[in-house]
Amino acid sequence: GLCPERDFKVECGGFSNRPVYSLKYVPDTSLLVTSGPPDSSLQVWQVSAEDSDVIKSVSAIPTENGTGQPWARIATISARAPWVLHSSSLNSVQITEVESRKNVYMAASRNSEELSGLAFLDCNTLLLCCAKGQLCLADVRQPQSPLEAVSVPS
Repeated sequence: GLCPERDFKVECGGFSNRPVYSLKYVPDTSLLVTSGPPDSSLQVWQVSAEDSDVIKSVSAIPTENGTGQPWARIATISARAPWVLHSSSLNSVQITEVESRKNVYMAASRNSEELSGLAFLDCNTLLLCCAKGQLCLADVRQPQSPLEAVSVPS
């Protein structure tokens, strides 16, 4: 993971003019993805070369339900290409290619329950955790397939 003072240095209170609730490094790149209020859009940042500690804004990734939604939970992977998995609720889970901002996957769910976390298990499998504790699995190879609830022993 990223460590302050080793991998980046914060000057004058930060590098973003909006709150950062989640920050993820995109493996095998010099990119970071952040999310936070006031909406669920994502910000993409580039960490400069080793002789500089500058973090500069590269782009923003708008989301389907960008207005009025809580901030997006995010996870990153760089198996096929640099991807970011993001959503604030179960019915808007998607994967976006970081550099092109192209949507490469969208899960199908009618359940609008808020997410507390999400992760890539591997380059094809996603794990989603709802705020009320339900776990769901999704397979990237089956776009628009319903999210599968996982039974967890109590």
